[in-house]
Parts: sequence; structure tokens; C-alpha cells
Amino acid sequence: MSTLRRRTKNLILASLSGAVIMGALSAGGITYLIKQHDKEEKTIRLEYQAQIDEAKKLLKEQNSVKKRVVVTSKEIKAGETLTEKDLKVIELPQKDVPDNGIEGIENLLGKVIKIDAGLNTPLISSMVFEEGATPNDLRHQEYTVLQLPTQLKKGQFVDVRIMFPTGQDYTVLSKKKVKDLLGSTVWHEVNEFEILAMQSAIVDAYIHGAILYEITYVDPFMQDESIPNYPINLKVIELIQSDPNILEKAKFSMSTWGRTTIEKSMSEMDEMDIIKVQNGSTMLQQQIINDQTVQQQKDQGITNEQIIQQTSEDAIVNTPEDITKNDAEVGIPTPTSNSDLKETIVQPVDSGEKEKDVFEQPLVNP
Repeated sequence: MSTLRRRTKNLILASLSGAVIMGALSAGGITYLIKQHDKEEKTIRLEYQAQIDEAKKLLKEQNSVKKRVVVTSKEIKAGETLTEKDLKVIELPQKDVPDNGIEGIENLLGKVIKIDAGLNTPLISSMVFEEGATPNDLRHQEYTVLQLPTQLKKGQFVDVRIMFPTGQDYTVLSKKKVKDLLGSTVWHEVNEFEILAMQSAIVDAYIHGAILYEITYVDPFMQDESIPNYPINLKVIELIQSDPNILEKAKFSMSTWGRTTIEKSMSEMDEMDIIKVQNGSTMLQQQIINDQTVQQQKDQGITNEQIIQQTSEDAIVNTPEDITKNDAEVGIPTPTSNSDLKETIVQPVDSGEKEKDVFEQPLVNP
């Protein structure tokens, strides 16, 4: 009995001793792993800190190197001419300055900005352009014979084009700024050559029933100007070649071949087709005038009742002869026979008499 107890006691002691030893080994292993992990983490942290310190040092060095740059002192719209009040010079870290940044305000004065710019926008050379010196033959010219876009505004850029009844369409003037606008009258800056080219186009509109109209640019400060390709009247070409006021002569417009093509196309066109085109153009112009009148009346606060009342008064006061006279003044075709209609509408000229009469008048407005 005592032997059994002794053996059991020894087994218990041995088990406890083994458990203690295993616990001690486990604790030692865990402690070692923890210390090793802390050591590795500390090493990594030191490496990261060294990299951060190096980056901060480099950033500090970069920020310490400043560079002057011209920026906008306020919001500027595309097309505005830059003045000293629009600009200022600040210092920025060299890394933040564009490679082609401008350092001096004097390099930007008088130039035109191409795009909208907000406050403190650094300016570069590609964002502006210079209008250049004013040519000696540049003049302000007003025109009242052009079909204008209904939403045309002062300051926009347009092409002046001419469309013949045959469908041939040419550019007469390219990228002209609307200097001023009043109703159906528009002002442009034109040189001597462009004045004569426009006079030739006006003569074509009178003789051949062509339409002179304007179209606007979508983004004028980024778009290149179109190339004028209108073949000028042969008589005007002769005048251009001998005119001492023309400083630069556009040789591409001197081609008589293009002009001959227009004359040939017009001579081959049926007379009734020309009449239809002219009548359609007249009706369209009158519709545009009516729409503009209604819009102006709405803008001025004139009510429909006032418009009807005014119309009634006009109908009572005006006699049939007055109405016919007024219609003739605004170009409204009156009901006539076909023979009378042909006589009232300007027909293409077979002889040069009408063209001669036109060119005997001064080509340049005083």
C-alpha cells in the first residue's frame, strides 16, 4: 500500500516538474519572440523616420528657393487687354512655378488674354497674344447690308460671307471683331483692301441677288481665322492693283478664274430660280425684322394690347397708298402679276451698264 502511494506521489511530482519546465520554456520563447518583434519594429521605425527626415529636408530646401512670377490680381475675362491693375508679382517655390512663367509685368502690358483667368492665376506666354501695331490704312466702317445673327453681341468675332443664288458660298472678311452694334448696323475695323472687297461683295448682292451675312466664332481666342476666298469683281481687281492706299495685297484674291466661274454659274442659272431665291431672301429678311421688333417690344414692356391698339391705329390712319408706299420702303413684295414681279425684282445684268453705274460711285464711305 505504501509502495503504491510512493509511486503515485512520484508520478505527480514528475508531472508537475514537467509542467513547470514546459511553462518556463514557453514563457522564455514568447518573451524572446516579443523582444525580437520589438527590435525589428524599432529598426523599421527608425528607417521610416530617416526617410521622413530626408524628405522634409529636401522639401525645405526646395521651398527655400523662390522664383518671381506674374499672376492675376483679379478675375479676368477672355479678350480683355491686360493693364497694370490686372497683374501683380509674387514669389512662389520654384517647383510650383511653370517652366514658361513670366517674371515681369512689363512683358504682359497691352496684350490680350485668351481664356478666363481667376484670381492669382500664374500667366504664361501661351495664354496671351499681342494685337500688334495699328496699320496706317485701318478704318472703322459701318455696314447696314449684312444679315446679322440674332444673338450677335458687341465684342464677338465674325466672318463676313456671301452666298450666291447658285449656292456658292465664300468668305469675304475673316475674324472681324464687332466694334459696335446698333440694330441692323454693325461696325468693323477694315483696311483698304477689305473695304474694296466688301464693296465688290455689295455690288454682287445688288446685281446677282447674293446674300451677305455674318457668322460668329465659337472660341475666337483659340480658333484660327478662316482664309478669305471670295473672288473679287474684275473691275475691283483692277482698282486694287492700282490703288496706292493698299499696303498689303492678298494675291489669292486676285485670281480671275474664280470670278469667271461665278459669272458663268450665274449666267447658266434659270431666271425664275433667281426670282425665287430673291423672293425667299426678302421674306426671310422681313421675318427676321418682325421677330426683332416683337422682341424689342417685349424688352421694353409693351403689352399685346398696346401692340394691337397701335396696329389698329396704323390701319385707320394709313391709306392704301401709304401702306403700299411703306411696304415698298421696307422691301415687302406686293401682290402683282408675274410680269410686274419680274420688273420689280433686280435681274442679273447681261450688259455692264448697271455694274458700270455702281462702280462710278465712290467705293469707300467718307
